[in-house]
This record gives sequence, structure tokens and C-alpha cells, in this order.
Amino acid sequence: MSTTTSTSTVAPITDTSLTGFYKDMTVTEKRTFWACATGWALDGMDFMIYPLVIGTIIALWSVDAGSAGLAGTVTLLASAVGGWAAGYLADRIGRVRTLQLTIIWFSLFSLLCAFAQNFEQLLILRALLGFGFGGEWAAGAVLIGETIRPQYRGRAVGSVQSGWAVGWGLAVLAQAALFSLLPPEQAWRWMF
Repeated sequence: MSTTTSTSTVAPITDTSLTGFYKDMTVTEKRTFWACATGWALDGMDFMIYPLVIGTIIALWSVDAGSAGLAGTVTLLASAVGGWAAGYLADRIGRVRTLQLTIIWFSLFSLLCAFAQNFEQLLILRALLGFGFGGEWAAGAVLIGETIRPQYRGRAVGSVQSGWAVGWGLAVLAQAALFSLLPPEQAWRWMF
């Protein structure tokens, strides 16, 4: 019985600062980093928009709180299915293409939420949106993990995932601005 051991060498890290990894990244690594970080930020922003406008939707469409909360639940459940589907698709057409398609998908359905005429339409659009952003999580996580060199992977993935918080912050800023400038029945639509 023979066993073969392989050792992989990881280049030493010369700049151990929090953002030092970025300076040494290749163009491909930087593009992947920004594509994934932007996707995560859009996910965070989009996910936060609904909780920020739920009160307005409840008031405008006379929706009970349980039903209004259901839209958030449906979005997350659909994201689980979207993650599975995107993983399957990424193995067939590639991670980059899948990431691009999922970002376009959830952005389109987020925009369409602004045109919903009743709660039932909004619920369906949020489910379809969730399918896309769950897919973006899956495709983006694998892509960043495969593209970034091992010595930088931890900091890069952590930075990319912090894009979610940036998106939340952008959603809150958008709400503060839009609800200050527009009546609530228009402002919630502009949020999407």
C-alpha cells in the first residue's frame, strides 16, 4: 500500500494589514472581488428594503402583519431553492456566468416590485427575487473561494461578505432620503 502526500505551498504574506491583500491581487482577483462584493451589497440592500417599507405597504393595502411578514419568509425560502439551482447551474455554465445571471435576475425582480399593484403580486415578485439572490450567494461564494489565492482568501471573503452590511446601510439612507422627499405611497416604490 502506497500513500502519496502532497504539500502545497502558499506564498508568504508580506503585508499583513487588514487591506494589504488587495494591493497584491491580480486583475482577475480584483474583478472577482468587486463583482462579488457588489452582488452581496445589492443583496443586503434589496433584502433590507422590504422591512423598511412594510409599514407603508400594510397601511396602503390593508395587509395584516402576518401576511406582510410572509413576504419576507417566502423570499428567504425561495433563496434556498435559488442557491441550490445556482450551484447546479454554476457547474454547467460556469461560476461567472451564473453570478451575472443571478444578479440580473434579482435586480429585475426588485425593480418589478416597484410596479406591483397589490400584495399578491408583490408576494410573487419577492419570491422570484429571493430565488435570484439565493443563487447569487451560492455562485459568488464559490467563485470568490476559487479565484482568490489561499493566502488572501480569508480576508477577501470577509471583505466581500461585509458588502451585505454596506447594502443595509444604503437601504436605510435611501429610505431616509426618499421618505423625506416623497409621500409614502410613492417613496416605497422608489425604494425598489
